[in-house]
Amino acid sequence: MSQFEKYHPILTPHYAFDWLTKVRVVDVFNLYQTTDTTVTMAATADRINQVMREIFNDRQLVWGVTNRTTNDFCGQVGFAPIDMAAHQATLTVQLTDANHDVAPLTEILERLVAFGTVELKLQRLQLALSQPDSLMGQVLTTLGFTTTDNLNFDYQAA
Repeated sequence: MSQFEKYHPILTPHYAFDWLTKVRVVDVFNLYQTTDTTVTMAATADRINQVMREIFNDRQLVWGVTNRTTNDFCGQVGFAPIDMAAHQATLTVQLTDANHDVAPLTEILERLVAFGTVELKLQRLQLALSQPDSLMGQVLTTLGFTTTDNLNFDYQAA
């Protein structure tokens, strides 16, 4: 059994992190379309299957996020890639536009950082933005991430 198989669902007060296979493919497709308009439904399904293979081979840990009250799909987050031997990972956070706000970002990122540092014993987390995002930067800085260029953020566990 993969070490990462047991890590679902992960809950916060308002959100549930579960495998991408637990959410509707069309919701993931719509999320992917926000950054790549050429992605197809078939490519989305293939990508979800690839993510699950990577999870079961302990190379990444990625979840679909849903609102616990409404069950609405909120986005995809996780550690991809993750290097347990080096105790570090790259965070990935892609939320729907409706969830790109301080409260959801803070709650989701707080849970990711806590899970990564406490449960997985990661000492370093990185997050790279494709373009400047002042809201994301504000939340990351509040959570203890540092940056020199507002694109690449780094977190060192205490």
